[in-house]
Amino acid sequence: MATKGPSKKAGTFGGDTKQLILNLLLEGSKTAGEIAGKLKIQKSAIRTHLESLQAEQSVRSYFKIEGLGRPRKVYELTERGRELFPRKYDLILSLILQEIESTQGHEYMKKIIKSIADNMAHDIRDKIKESSSSLEESVRILNSFSNELGFMSSFYKEDEDNSSSTYSIISRNCIVHKIAIKHQDAICHGFHDRIIQKSLDGKVNAKVQLKECLALGDQYSRHIIAINNDADK
Repeated sequence: MATKGPSKKAGTFGGDTKQLILNLLLEGSKTAGEIAGKLKIQKSAIRTHLESLQAEQSVRSYFKIEGLGRPRKVYELTERGRELFPRKYDLILSLILQEIESTQGHEYMKKIIKSIADNMAHDIRDKIKESSSSLEESVRILNSFSNELGFMSSFYKEDEDNSSSTYSIISRNCIVHKIAIKHQDAICHGFHDRIIQKSLDGKVNAKVQLKECLALGDQYSRHIIAINNDADK
């Protein structure tokens, strides 16, 4: 007997009510009543969906005063909500890198990517320097920033001996996956590895190695951060 296909998850891209609401809000801000009227759905049901979308931070609301009447509660898309719609970042970035590589050469392209990584690492390094001297706290700050970028990362401590400490950062999402497949060395090493390395520079003596890589077909990317405690003494 054939089984039913997977149901569409509420709030995901598809033909469900939430998506229809997002489509309407893409046209401009609207009240729950206006959305209910266009979709021919009860206002109470629309409010429930809107509350859920607000919890997901895809939609926000505010009160709009018009004339002498009561303020109206209006809903609009947040930047996170707009990100749910297709955007060709990967295509544009790939074309930019191709143009730089064809006119200035591969090494120059890598130099630019490294410079971007260095700039991003600067802010992380400042936060790490302000923290305690704990290595784990440094890795925690780095991991938090990685999640803000969208790498969906986590970290854990590997086995340690008397002279070294080792941590792993696992990234289950690559924010530039398609570009990384085409430019694995420049992106995975010149960008991702470098952000980790430069973020820790000045706080700890660390060696960063990429063991698994999403761009190479692995299920996740794993960076090993090995610290030589003797070097800090």
